[in-house]
Amino acid sequence: MDYLPPPPAIERPAQPPLLVSERRNAENAPVFYVDATDGDDRRSGRGPKEAWKSLEKVNGMAFPPGSRVLFERGESWRGSLLASSSGTTDRPITYGAYGKGDAPVIDARGASVAVSLNGKAHVAFDGLTITGAADTGLLLGPRARNVSVTNVTVAGNGGSGIVVQGTSEGLRIDGSAITGNGAYGIVHYAADNTDQVITRNTIADNGWRKDGGVYSGWNGRILTGEIARNRVFNNGVNGGEGRSHGLYHDQGQAGSALKIHNNLIHDNPRGAGILAKSSTEIYRNVIFRNADAGLSLGQNRGIDVTYRVYDNEFYDNNGGVLQHQKGNGSITLELRDNLFHRNGKRAAIIIADSIGKSITGNRVSNDAKSEAKSEPRAGTTANQPSASQPSGGTVQEASGMRPESVR
Repeated sequence: MDYLPPPPAIERPAQPPLLVSERRNAENAPVFYVDATDGDDRRSGRGPKEAWKSLEKVNGMAFPPGSRVLFERGESWRGSLLASSSGTTDRPITYGAYGKGDAPVIDARGASVAVSLNGKAHVAFDGLTITGAADTGLLLGPRARNVSVTNVTVAGNGGSGIVVQGTSEGLRIDGSAITGNGAYGIVHYAADNTDQVITRNTIADNGWRKDGGVYSGWNGRILTGEIARNRVFNNGVNGGEGRSHGLYHDQGQAGSALKIHNNLIHDNPRGAGILAKSSTEIYRNVIFRNADAGLSLGQNRGIDVTYRVYDNEFYDNNGGVLQHQKGNGSITLELRDNLFHRNGKRAAIIIADSIGKSITGNRVSNDAKSEAKSEPRAGTTANQPSASQPSGGTVQEASGMRPESVR
């Protein structure tokens, strides 16, 4: 494989140059400033020396499309930030930062929600730290349309980091850290979400609540979109045994075209690296040291699903790829050109049900994986396809098998 895994640290994405029309929109858009120390709500808010002070002032204002509401870096606000206006497709309302220092902090101090989209559309959150909520850090709903979350830290909230409430059309979560939240890192509660892009984030250390919940790094159902170039680890530490995963594409999403690719998914202690119950294309991920299988497929109930799984690397999981618990709907699996290192107590590939499948070109090794290299080492692959072995690697087929832990 000729790809590199994502870097351990967050990459702050370079911003593309603005089009002429976008530059004009930005130049003409009003900018409002908020300073927790030296601000005054009686002022105009239209410059750093005219900055407002409180979240209450910001929450009560109606902003025209294209407005930017900027919080001073190095400052902290107690309470909840509630989006008060919608932008337009090419002129979103932006909540961002100005000045020097650490990202501005919105600290809910025990309020239910730290930051809420509040039913608005065409809104951007950029460069903020969101913390301290009893429940949700960032609540996007009830219908998140054309919303972006970039360079944001969502951490230390009692419930989930980011909750997508209702069906979303156009959501980008990029270059952010969603860490140390009590329940899910990111969760989509509704189905049929379209144009969902979750890229270049760190999603880690979520799911510490001790209530037996099913808390994965990401959980949801997506119709169209991609989850790519994220680092996903140590989620669901206190979640349900065998049910808290790195990434969890839940059942019930008919016709899904979700792509999960180029992620680094590891050390999730209560479940699989990826659990996919709806159709998913999964490629060029590095998946290792998860408590259960690197990739678990099936449990599709009455929906026909298709899985395309290729060019991934699996090592030190409890099984590489596990298909089991097929529902009444059909399952079609293409599994090719994957690399498997040590697979714990299970075979590299387990097919437990009668499904449509094409399994070719996979390579299996019992040697330890050298984490210093991203390329497979020469001489360590075994079980290449042969006339007597219809698929690449070690394949265990046992109709009716029900592995005990991945649910």
